[in-house]
Amino acid sequence: MKPLFWLVALSYTAFLPQALALPPPPMPKPLLERYYQGVTYMKAGDLDRALASFKAVALSAPLDPLVHVSLAAALQEHGDVDDAIAEYQRAIALRPYDAFARQSLGLLLQSQGHLDEAINEYQEAVKLRPDTPLMRLNLGMAMRSQGNRDGAIAELKQVVQAYPDHLKARAQLAAAYQDKGEYRLAAQEYQRILAQSADNFSLHLNYATTLLALKDWPGAAGEFEKALALDNTVPECHALLATALTNQGNLNGAADRLKEAIAIKGDRPDWHAQLGDIMAKRRDYPAAVEEYRQAQRLDPKDADTAYSLGYLLQVGDDLAGAAGAYEHVLSLNPANNNAHFNLGIIRQKQGDLAGAEKQFLAVVEANPNDGDALINLGRTAVLKGNLEAAVGFYRQGLSLQANDASAYTELGQALTQLKDRAGARSALESALALAPNDKQALIAMARLEQDEGNQPQAERIFRRVLEREPGDSKILQELAECLDSQSKAEAAIEIYQLIVQHNPRSPEAYNNLGLALQRHGEVSGAMAQYRSALEIDPKFAEAHINLGNTYLTQRIYPDAVSEYRKALELRPTSVQANYNLGLALIGVSDIEGALRQYREALKLDAQYANAYYALALVYMSQNNFAEAIPAFEAYLGLEPNGVYSEAARRNLDTIKQQAMSSTGSATGAAGPASNPSRTAPTQASGTGAGGAPANAAPPAQRLGATSPPATAPPLSSHPKGAKVAPGAGSGTTTAPPATGPGTALTNSPENITH
Repeated sequence: MKPLFWLVALSYTAFLPQALALPPPPMPKPLLERYYQGVTYMKAGDLDRALASFKAVALSAPLDPLVHVSLAAALQEHGDVDDAIAEYQRAIALRPYDAFARQSLGLLLQSQGHLDEAINEYQEAVKLRPDTPLMRLNLGMAMRSQGNRDGAIAELKQVVQAYPDHLKARAQLAAAYQDKGEYRLAAQEYQRILAQSADNFSLHLNYATTLLALKDWPGAAGEFEKALALDNTVPECHALLATALTNQGNLNGAADRLKEAIAIKGDRPDWHAQLGDIMAKRRDYPAAVEEYRQAQRLDPKDADTAYSLGYLLQVGDDLAGAAGAYEHVLSLNPANNNAHFNLGIIRQKQGDLAGAEKQFLAVVEANPNDGDALINLGRTAVLKGNLEAAVGFYRQGLSLQANDASAYTELGQALTQLKDRAGARSALESALALAPNDKQALIAMARLEQDEGNQPQAERIFRRVLEREPGDSKILQELAECLDSQSKAEAAIEIYQLIVQHNPRSPEAYNNLGLALQRHGEVSGAMAQYRSALEIDPKFAEAHINLGNTYLTQRIYPDAVSEYRKALELRPTSVQANYNLGLALIGVSDIEGALRQYREALKLDAQYANAYYALALVYMSQNNFAEAIPAFEAYLGLEPNGVYSEAARRNLDTIKQQAMSSTGSATGAAGPASNPSRTAPTQASGTGAGGAPANAAPPAQRLGATSPPATAPPLSSHPKGAKVAPGAGSGTTTAPPATGPGTALTNSPENITH
């Protein structure tokens, strides 16, 4: 592109004959000859001699405007812009009506950034020569640069009307329409120009950009390709073509074009971000992340790209990386509610509930009507164990976001735990009205029916869920338990067998089938299932405990001891294994060993009442009333109305009576209790059929609910995991007789009378 002073020279040269036609002031012949000599030098390109001639003449004829104009043109071409401006100003001062000098001065002023002064000169020139439309060309172009789009369009239209084939004027008019957003008019002008000048790169580029604005993606792509066929070294053209191709769905082509643009000019963060967007759409997340990171390296203050980076890292479960990106976004724009919200979800998943609450509260503070944030405050409150607060947040959020079935489900679960069954039913009915087949809502409703004692309805709901997902082992498990609670043992066993078929390598499946068989009195079948579980996973502690329980019910005490010890090697902190091992050791007459295990169980769980009762029985059998009395009393303190409370009180009375009757004895030794009630408490898991006794030890550890994601599945109030069957046997010092094959699974103690 030629420098602007060349345009000045060419513009002035075009009008030079008319300028020379004006009668100059009288000039001596030698000076006139010197002047024309300068003109000759200038035409020949000898600027130094031309300048010398014009300067000499200007010194001798300072009042001749034509001399100053010629000197200004030479100075301009020589690069002495300030001096050239001064000479044009002198010429205009001498001849104010010289429109062509004003045009030239305007061009120089514009080149120096003095746009307002340049426009003033152009306007004066137009006033002087309104009959010359080309005078309006520079004025229109300057107005366009000034941002005066309407003024530019008005001037340029006059030029085009006078000179329809003036391509520069029409191109400027098209660009002015484009600036104003009148893209259809701009497109029409570009079409007219390209019909005459099809090999102009800039025109194809501008036309393509106009079509891009009109969302004519195929047309824009075609014009960009024509431009690149003329010059493929312009990176912006590659990048814009990528935009058109992206909108056509041609992501591969778009990615290739952006890579071309970046190869030519790699320091454009917006292109890296655009390429990241395309890679994300192609689900090439690692490549997208790398492009976003490069964009951030080039422009760390681009909050939008930082947010996109955080989002993709969150999708990829890089929670720490995503959190860092969102924190960076918030450092740039603390009011970005989406960044607060997503950071809250991450903190929730990380277990940082205070951090999650802080982020969601920030969203609500900025927008009190953000239902999603309020609902997630409810989820956070659930995870913190504050169900009352959770219910409040859920209800407030749902009043704003009434179409969130998951939130209604979670509200129903929270109300179920708070024993507000009417409220829970209403919430779950709302969830099912929005999503009739929503799995979590149906499961929550089934559990509510179970809580209300409506087991047949719960069974129907579980079966409805299984119609859509027949292989869901967790729902099959719940259905089996529901059947157990209705004493439908055979149907329950069939479901447990189905679970095993679906999960042939799951030790838990065999373990649970064993429990069902054991509850149904099929002890040998149960033992076979426990052994199958242990073949798959020899370190499955629950199966060792349950196998030990079957030995215990059959009074095969050495084998029971062996299984409980194996369980304790794997899980030393198991209260069940310690307690049941104590029962088995009684069976092999290892009284001290039994005492150790009962004490260990109490060390692990000081509130475990049954262990106190078992200890008391052993102490009583040893006539160690000093230890027996506080043990019975500890049991009654924990379970004043428990299963063994009456027996404990009778034994206490017996001990006290014995103590009173022996005070006159010659030896003073206390005799054995007279026919005491020695009932050993039964150990249970807390999840067996029919439910566990109130004084049973805690069940085996299960998987609890985890933090919900943004579209949180309902928080489980009924987590699932491996189970252990109740233990069996009494705490007597003699081997307890069997009372039937189902002893280990009942909630009733064995009554042993001496």
